[in-house]
Amino acid sequence: MWSALKYLVALGTAGALVAGCDWRDFDTLQNQVPVQRVDAPSGFSSSNDFASSVLPLTPPTDGSAAAWFLASGTENLGLALVKVDAAGHPSGQTISGPALDSLFGDPITAMAEIPGAETALLGAPTAPNSLLTIDLATATPSAFTPASPPSEGLFGNGLAAGKLTGGASPDFVVTSLTSIHVFVGGATTGDLTPSAADLAACPPIALSAQLTSNLKASRAVVIGNLLGSGPVVALGTPGLGMTAGTVSFFTVTASAVTCAGSLAAPALTPATTTNVGFGGALAVGDFDGDGAADLLVGASPNAVYLYKGPLAPGATPTATISPPDGSGEFGSALAAMNIDGMKGDEALIGDPGATVNDQTGAGRVTIYTGPKLATMLAPTSVLTDHDLSAGEQYGGSIGALSFCAVAPCATPPRLPLVGAPSHAFLYFTLGPTDPRAM
Repeated sequence: MWSALKYLVALGTAGALVAGCDWRDFDTLQNQVPVQRVDAPSGFSSSNDFASSVLPLTPPTDGSAAAWFLASGTENLGLALVKVDAAGHPSGQTISGPALDSLFGDPITAMAEIPGAETALLGAPTAPNSLLTIDLATATPSAFTPASPPSEGLFGNGLAAGKLTGGASPDFVVTSLTSIHVFVGGATTGDLTPSAADLAACPPIALSAQLTSNLKASRAVVIGNLLGSGPVVALGTPGLGMTAGTVSFFTVTASAVTCAGSLAAPALTPATTTNVGFGGALAVGDFDGDGAADLLVGASPNAVYLYKGPLAPGATPTATISPPDGSGEFGSALAAMNIDGMKGDEALIGDPGATVNDQTGAGRVTIYTGPKLATMLAPTSVLTDHDLSAGEQYGGSIGALSFCAVAPCATPPRLPLVGAPSHAFLYFTLGPTDPRAM
């Protein structure tokens, strides 16, 4: 069943009701924001494990929907394709088929869109057949079987896709517990991994087997022109115990995956505390509007760090965003998008463990204004479920959903898409205009 909330409360740093043309002009914000709450479609395996992971997709080229996204449970096998029409109404389809049956009930915990192909990569790292693709136009999943299947554990726990090698087709990036693979041009025969020398040149990228299952099964990996010399892969490696987390950069050619440096976790206070969460979440955006790609690094529960691009390996953060009161898992999910149409992206930071209105683990998403990230002491806006409850884990995943009400759209607006185990939430007017065709 699909249901819609008429509004969801966007809370600011204080509770005054305000109005105006630009919400950046105010120190506080509390507006009624049109939002669509999306529930699991008919036939979905578990209504309480529906949108723990969400993947925004580029709107379909045939104009059959204004927007669409994938939603997946992370405890049980369940996958849905959700389409949103020009008026903002969702409809969903539970995905099934032999390729999913081959996962034997293991969940899909990693997803990535393949640019320009209306196709996505799906990773079920605990399953025997751990990597799939899905044709979005037909909602048909298929197995992606490497010619030489990797032997390391949790293959498919992190996914990305993009043109790294300059070829006509996007390259697939697939991580595992101990390594990183690049399938050149998306071919099952084109598997590249770093050499032993390149692995030694970067900090160890192997995840500790003692990490919590969610950190091992869903690894942060993004592609962006972060070093200023072309696209690179950024890979997060959270630490454990007295070992801090890291972020490693890799350049890719048609024949090699090469270490291009790394970022070390900033020290915490007191010094006896290790920044183990560093690298647990990553997002690429242009937060100051200068045209260069910047990097957000989550270090849950301690902080989120901004690195201004083009960045150099070994750089120190441009800004440190500290958790607000009541935080629990601040920085475990990140997204970047330009909400209001003004210069610079906003940083959206998920905290599914946050206590809100005395409800432990209700969760929230805080929004920080991009150009002011280096000086902001409090978020511009805070999003929570209007009908929040303890343990809801709102903000466990976040995405920037492109919405094209009337095709073609050269640069469609991107809308906040927030995931929680039981629901997905899609916002329409955090910015100055409503993109829906009413």
